[in-house]
Amino acid sequence: MKMKTIIDGSVLLLSIAMVGSASAKPPPGPIGSLYGLRICKGTYALCAASTCTPNGHMIQVNVAGGGTALFPEASCKCPVYTGAAIADPDGGNMKGTCEPPGPGRIWSLYFPRSHIPQAINGWRRTPEDTEVDIQLCSASENVGNTFANCFSFACTLDEERTNGVRTATCLCPLGEGLNGKAVNADTPVLTPAGQCDSDICTQHPVGAPFTDAGDAPNECLGPE
Repeated sequence: MKMKTIIDGSVLLLSIAMVGSASAKPPPGPIGSLYGLRICKGTYALCAASTCTPNGHMIQVNVAGGGTALFPEASCKCPVYTGAAIADPDGGNMKGTCEPPGPGRIWSLYFPRSHIPQAINGWRRTPEDTEVDIQLCSASENVGNTFANCFSFACTLDEERTNGVRTATCLCPLGEGLNGKAVNADTPVLTPAGQCDSDICTQHPVGAPFTDAGDAPNECLGPE
């Protein structure tokens, strides 16, 4: 089976939250562990195509079922949008509500987009520079505990635009598997970052674990 088919039936099922409810039974695949998905409206950061930098701190993460856990923290610069987006108000480090985390602060949420400004291209806004291609980072890359998960984490709006793009700096955990649980280093990861440049796999891209990939090699899965 072509890996593209698998991804259409898993990670990108985040988009079903646009028509689902928080009480609906979660779909299978990487987002099956998410709980209480909701649509939030307002200003948000979209970190899907970002890469991050570890900052030496730890970040507290909500754990599915209750409690919190600590993970290594990374700083991620992400473009800012306004509108409806998918959130997990009980996940990340949200507090059960769509309300912003504070003055000058927003949440990093998710909405599928085929074009997102990216740091790797100097934040240029041409279609070629913003195209989102999803790639599989293989288990052999040992990126399972170094990728960043920014879904439903707090961000601070940057004071100045970057090449005309409004951005926010988000603090995100490394190696956290969307439910507050640690991910093994040899877990395959899916990422929309890097436009299928495999070197991005080791640069702390934002992504999600994808155990269904088994021992498949790095693969470009194409546009989101």
